[in-house]
Amino acid sequence: MERRQQGKENREWGAEAEQIAADWLRVRGYIVRETNYRRKNVEIDIIAELPGEMVFFEVKARRGDKVEPLDAINEKKIKMMVRGADAYLREFDKLFKYRFDIITITGTPDNFKLDHFPDAFLPPFSRR
Repeated sequence: MERRQQGKENREWGAEAEQIAADWLRVRGYIVRETNYRRKNVEIDIIAELPGEMVFFEVKARRGDKVEPLDAINEKKIKMMVRGADAYLREFDKLFKYRFDIITITGTPDNFKLDHFPDAFLPPFSRR
């Protein structure tokens, strides 16, 4: 398959996986506040709320089971999510508990497996 076509298909599957994840969260009582939140070169796939708690989600989708989706979550991605979460939370006049979760989806839009990893990581300490 041509590399350009494969990239397009991967992006389409990624967008579809994010929609699957958002729907899955809604069924479980989450209020989905944002999808594809973008600020200052950072993106958070889904921001959802439970009573008193804001949850920032990274969604990783893969077509096959040969590549583990969690392997795509690296230090750079974590730092970007933390920066995005900080920007988002600063928009409010109240404090929220918050956490960072990961949702992985493997398979195809018609036949997939979804895994949810709550509290997948803590914000790294930064030196100022």
